[in-house]
Amino acid sequence: MLCPACAADNPDEDLFCESCGQRLAASPGLAPMPAETVAVSNACPCGSPSQETDADGYCLRCGRRCRTAELFGGGSVRYDHFEEAISPVFAAVSDRGLKHAKNEDRFGILASGEVFAMVVCDGVSTSRDAELASSAVAEGVLESLVRDTQAVGGLADAGAAIRQAIAAGAARARSLAHGDHDENPPSTTVVAALVSGEDATVGWMGDSRAYWIDASGAQALTRDHSWMNAVIATGEMTAELAAKSPQSHAITRWIGADAGSGATEEPEVEIARRKIAPQGMLLLCTDGLWNYYPSAEAMAGIVADAIAADGDALAIARFLVQSANRRGGHDNITAAVLRLGAEDAPTAPIPSPIPDPLPPG
Repeated sequence: MLCPACAADNPDEDLFCESCGQRLAASPGLAPMPAETVAVSNACPCGSPSQETDADGYCLRCGRRCRTAELFGGGSVRYDHFEEAISPVFAAVSDRGLKHAKNEDRFGILASGEVFAMVVCDGVSTSRDAELASSAVAEGVLESLVRDTQAVGGLADAGAAIRQAIAAGAARARSLAHGDHDENPPSTTVVAALVSGEDATVGWMGDSRAYWIDASGAQALTRDHSWMNAVIATGEMTAELAAKSPQSHAITRWIGADAGSGATEEPEVEIARRKIAPQGMLLLCTDGLWNYYPSAEAMAGIVADAIAADGDALAIARFLVQSANRRGGHDNITAAVLRLGAEDAPTAPIPSPIPDPLPPG
């Protein structure tokens, strides 16, 4: 039996995973967790709060070793796996994956009235202390969006709010550099979204992605800031040749002190806007997920499988993360899910006639 959390193979009669301690859903005599259970960012993935752990860090409800915000070494915090669910339609999950020593992804989600805000960051693993950059940017973006969405008069310009929020996060990331000559300062990608009514606005730098998925198909709302896309756009290479290059996934925009923007310059944020249907799902994710489902059609298919298994946003985000782990978990994995009109959303596999990716618009 494969563990749904870490993909380790276990004997069928085991109640808990021998590798990570996760309760195995198919174990005899164990009822599933109640649907109303909500996990928060410092809780066990089974839904129990962090207070329900023993002195060794094992969950008293499911027996799993809580990998969320573990203390280690000199008292620093390790975010191997963390989750947050604001409501049954709005949640996010992040996991270290199976190959990396630590999780350098971070996310933030908030709901303010009828406005939903999301941010996902993927620390650039070749930079020093990449998780510091992703944490700083995610926190800075979310704090700025909180101020804008709760301001008197409401949200006036979603695109401007996202640009300002990412600039606030970038300022925090630049402060992490060791002086002006730091050759490898903490760096991160970012993708952020604001949804208000029928309007969705997305801003990004790097290759973390946003997708809108509904009954008509799936659309990539972002286009990766990558070397491959750059040389294709200029006509230097065909898509087929560029995809074979070892530089194909190298990013051309990121946030960090070495990103090319001076201390007073605004980061080069790209913005896309879209009118969204009343029913559908906005997904923000890092390349730890989309590398296994690189086309919009493939992403729509795995999302449809997740919805068919359980339409709750937290369950969908968990399913996507677990799917990436089952396929190898070669990178950190983060999925943030906002599901609108969920009561009537389709549960059958969704075809995608829309080419991937579409240019932002």
